[in-house]
Amino acid sequence: MQENIKNLVDLRYSVKLKLMISLLFCLFVTSMNQSIVSIAGPSIVSNLGGFNYYSWVFASFSLTSAIIVPVIGKSNDKYGAKKVILPSLLIFAISTFGCGLSTNILMLIFFRAIQGIGFAGVMATIWIVIASLWKPIERGKWLGITSVGFTISGVIGPIIGAVINDYIGWRWIFFTNVPLCVIAALSIIFLFPKQNIIDKSKFDLIGITLFGLFASTILLGVSIGAQQNSYLSTNILLLFLISLITLISFIVIEKKVKDPLIPLYLFKSRIFTGGILGSLFIVMSWTVWSVFLPLSLITVSGYSASKASLALIALAIGSAFGANFFGYFISKPKLTLPIAISGFTSIGIAMFACGYTNLNIEYNLVIIMAVLVGFGSTGTFTAFTVPIQNNLPENKLSIVTSSLQFSRVFGISMGSALLGAILLMNMTSFNFEFPRSEIYNPDNISSLEKINEIKYEYLKEKINLDIFNHDLELSKANLENGLSKVYYAAGLCSLIGIIISIFTFKGINRHPPLEEDSKPNE
Repeated sequence: MQENIKNLVDLRYSVKLKLMISLLFCLFVTSMNQSIVSIAGPSIVSNLGGFNYYSWVFASFSLTSAIIVPVIGKSNDKYGAKKVILPSLLIFAISTFGCGLSTNILMLIFFRAIQGIGFAGVMATIWIVIASLWKPIERGKWLGITSVGFTISGVIGPIIGAVINDYIGWRWIFFTNVPLCVIAALSIIFLFPKQNIIDKSKFDLIGITLFGLFASTILLGVSIGAQQNSYLSTNILLLFLISLITLISFIVIEKKVKDPLIPLYLFKSRIFTGGILGSLFIVMSWTVWSVFLPLSLITVSGYSASKASLALIALAIGSAFGANFFGYFISKPKLTLPIAISGFTSIGIAMFACGYTNLNIEYNLVIIMAVLVGFGSTGTFTAFTVPIQNNLPENKLSIVTSSLQFSRVFGISMGSALLGAILLMNMTSFNFEFPRSEIYNPDNISSLEKINEIKYEYLKEKINLDIFNHDLELSKANLENGLSKVYYAAGLCSLIGIIISIFTFKGINRHPPLEEDSKPNE
């Protein structure tokens, strides 16, 4: 492709379609990794140990993504999408290979953090490009079509992940993803046009640093406090203090710099502010299903990874249905609020049902709840994307889109850390001697092989197997109790989301788009 253009919207329709196919494949490659890791999580913890760090396998990924997303928005304006997405795919591929080579949980968390940087570069750029390719009246339809990429990855990912995990080993879920990254990069090289970039503004490095410190310290404080079962220790309070100071400093700096990371005047718009908050709570509730449900089904209920993957597939099917259903109606401003409320309500019903039953229900009902979560989350994602893009200045499209994407990935990170903290704080610590101490170690109860090894140790120590069976059931019940509180917390997030939706979208059709301030930083 030899076209050299300034605005992507000026491309020929045929060129746009080819580019969309390339972007959807990039979307498929990077998002599939998430669903695969979710289904393999219990096996990874069983092999590497470190159950207390389970949530950080996901939180570290989302934390670095959240920090880098605002940079991606600025980079797209400065260098063009092609020069952002290609290095991001390279980082994603190298770190994915590193994940497969990990020998302990901390090494895996490190490479997952690097992987998150590449993921953010790919995903944020894709959303920016899609919004830039199509006129406002067409965005709803094409964002709905883009959800197909998520759907396909959501269906195929768990299947591939479960089969590889059960028959080859969890490491290969990472190795097999690397060649796909290469194919995705080649498609971008040959299909993406050259762009004339005119943005010569500088990066807000101070703002990036301060925000990174804020995000990392608050999440570390939440996670470490849960492990210590106290948030009143000196080191935890110090982390929270640093987080507060850096947040205040970030706000002060952003008001003064010429080229801020996020133009703070945008928060004058109720729709933008509500969009940031709403996006945050969407993923905080959705995170439960993608991160903690496999743990419930595999470790507590005793299902294989293959069967547990059906719940994630049902999630994807629900998302596909929601994308088509809500994508059709989202162009009508009067329907934005009902769509957002119905989406959060669907998620909330499923979460409270999971918490109340502790998943001690027919597997078919779990599948139904998965469909509800997928349907609801797509509705809320749609409501908190298209109307917000359409009601803010067109010249701020990149920063608005990247800000929404930031709130979502930060919400995943915050959700993983907070919900992981709730899980740990609602699990009882048992002080038994070996070998009984081993059966109460969450690292072990997700592996049938380790359970059998511990059972053999009971026999060696001449401990009655009735005691072993009692200990095993009590250990699973302990984990189950913690998980039920996690589901309740996610349901509460959905209720808050409904309130935010009312605040954001009530009377949206009566409010004109926000005009750019002449002096935004004063």
